[in-house]
Amino acid sequence: MTSSHSLQEDLFSLGIGVMMLSFAIVILKQAGVLVGGVAGLALLVSQLSGWGFGLLFFAISAPFYLMAWFRMSRAFTLKSLATVGLISWLSELMQNAIAIEGLSPLMAGAIGGVLCGVGLLVLFRHHSSAGGFNVLALYCQERFGLRAGYLLMGLDGLILLATAVFFGVETLMASTLCIVLMNLVLGMNHRPGRYLAQPRLAS
Repeated sequence: MTSSHSLQEDLFSLGIGVMMLSFAIVILKQAGVLVGGVAGLALLVSQLSGWGFGLLFFAISAPFYLMAWFRMSRAFTLKSLATVGLISWLSELMQNAIAIEGLSPLMAGAIGGVLCGVGLLVLFRHHSSAGGFNVLALYCQERFGLRAGYLLMGLDGLILLATAVFFGVETLMASTLCIVLMNLVLGMNHRPGRYLAQPRLAS
């Protein structure tokens, strides 16, 4: 079953998804917790190098747009590009405007994981994504029937390996909790045939 949304519904819902993901990134970054996918890679490089998250997130996501452009719909690619650009900008803006103190890494991982999962679910159901691994996972779901959330969980295991190398046990546990909760939200709610990333894959 495919879903059809009006332009107003898409804009409103994608805005909600962008805000949820941006706020989740702020929580995770301030607590020193990593998330999965390209956002996790960007957070990892940002914490190790001190570079800004927004630019890293956009730059690492860029190569995946080529895959989306040729293998998925152009509308999906343009929506995802706009979504990632807004998340990159808004997360930096929130980072400078919001300070959260006293939040433990485990609590940040739990809250951030759920927020990321719901935010990504909103994007997926309105034919967009947060770029990177999301594009690959959605393509595999549409082409091969693999659940996007469970595929992302496997890819995110690589992020956890890097976390174990560069950070302590507490960060690893919090990041694992974040990634598992995020992908469980997606795996249980975004199923093949329920909502499609686009009507047809490019031939």
